[in-house]
Amino acid sequence: MRKRYFFIPLIAIIVISGVLVWACKHPFGPGISGISDVIDGGGSGGGGVPAKGWYMNESGGPGYKGEVAAEVTNSKIASTKMSPNGIQLWPRQSGNIFYRIPTLVQLSNGDLLAFADKRIGSIGDLPNKIEIVMRRSTDNGKNWTEEQRISPQCTSIENSYGDAGFILDRKTGNIICAVASGPGFVATKNNPNNFSTPDKPIRINIIKSKNNGITWENPVDITSQIYGSACKNTVRKNWHAAFVSSGNGVQLRNGRMLFVLNVREGTDLFIKNYVMYSDDGGDTWKVSKNAPENSSSSGGNEAKIVELNDGSLLMAIRPGSPYKRRLAKSTDNGETWGPAEVRNDLPSSSSNGDIIYYTSTLNGWDKNRIITMFDSVPYTDATPPADPIMYYSYDEGVTWKGFKTFPGKAGYSSLAILNDGSIGMLLELDSWGGPILFTRINMRCLSNDEDMGPFKK
Repeated sequence: MRKRYFFIPLIAIIVISGVLVWACKHPFGPGISGISDVIDGGGSGGGGVPAKGWYMNESGGPGYKGEVAAEVTNSKIASTKMSPNGIQLWPRQSGNIFYRIPTLVQLSNGDLLAFADKRIGSIGDLPNKIEIVMRRSTDNGKNWTEEQRISPQCTSIENSYGDAGFILDRKTGNIICAVASGPGFVATKNNPNNFSTPDKPIRINIIKSKNNGITWENPVDITSQIYGSACKNTVRKNWHAAFVSSGNGVQLRNGRMLFVLNVREGTDLFIKNYVMYSDDGGDTWKVSKNAPENSSSSGGNEAKIVELNDGSLLMAIRPGSPYKRRLAKSTDNGETWGPAEVRNDLPSSSSNGDIIYYTSTLNGWDKNRIITMFDSVPYTDATPPADPIMYYSYDEGVTWKGFKTFPGKAGYSSLAILNDGSIGMLLELDSWGGPILFTRINMRCLSNDEDMGPFKK
């Protein structure tokens, strides 16, 4: 009997020690380790299935896994407004056509796709006549095809599609486009009546390409999965407006796809950043349980997500007043979010910009590198967005360094890792307007030769 009582506390100690070891191993929650967790198949043959039925299981870390060309590390690749490397893909205006909202996507076959809103008759947002257009490069951005429309032809504001976000599904090669249609997000001077309500919401649509962007399927309306009076969720059915942040969404190593939603829950203009996510290649979508708590008077706005080495997620949020970027984290694949931290070291206009995980040490690179880009001049009527700065972090967003790409007015921008290992940029060269320019940059330019990489360890 004494032996039995001796073993009970011994077993308890072992169990507690195991829990503590696990906690030290996972200081930010389970993170990416959840990918490999399995549920026993129940039979003598073993095996089992993924605990959460993950869409895929990608080894290594986030970010670039290809090769880096000698040019990328041997010399500076400049990025200025007057750079000979810069190519204008769309003008600000051509007749009654205006171009806005750039997105840059690198495909697995090496092709580079550039997307933009083609706004007909007015440069304004929805409700407006808008089509999504695309240009392709097969030589790393040196030459581009003519413009191709990927959304249905627009004949009225009722069948317009604008403010598109994109994800490349690394499992299938499919391109997932999330795009808004219908009424405006809020009532404006030019749009006093046609704005989103629970009964008449901005529509959220998915457009897919299954052949590297050569052809695109018809839009699929997923609004009722997300919000509005037709939504089954008792809270979200009362939301007044929601749209996906334009630019690049993110696919995690477990295959989950995430877009940030900009949500107006009620009649006021306070915006929150929820997340919509898919675990089946973009066919069905769910919504995060909460948005990052944001004490700013302006709330959140268009935001982007990057996955970190431990599987936790970092959200970079476009600010209103105070004009400083906000950062928030999730430790459960985006289902819940911690508070949004105002970063004094990231002064910003109220403008949209991508964030990318460039190189991870888990993939054999010499440094962890995260890169983001946005305009740095605080926004007022007298000082529109200007002076875009590309920030880079070696410690997964704890600290940042910055490089001003060029002085002067600028707007939205998008980033992609090109197939030679350089960083591609697509940006508006005016305050929320074109012309839309493509150019390239490398770490030597960003760091003024302090960082000669990336290199393999």
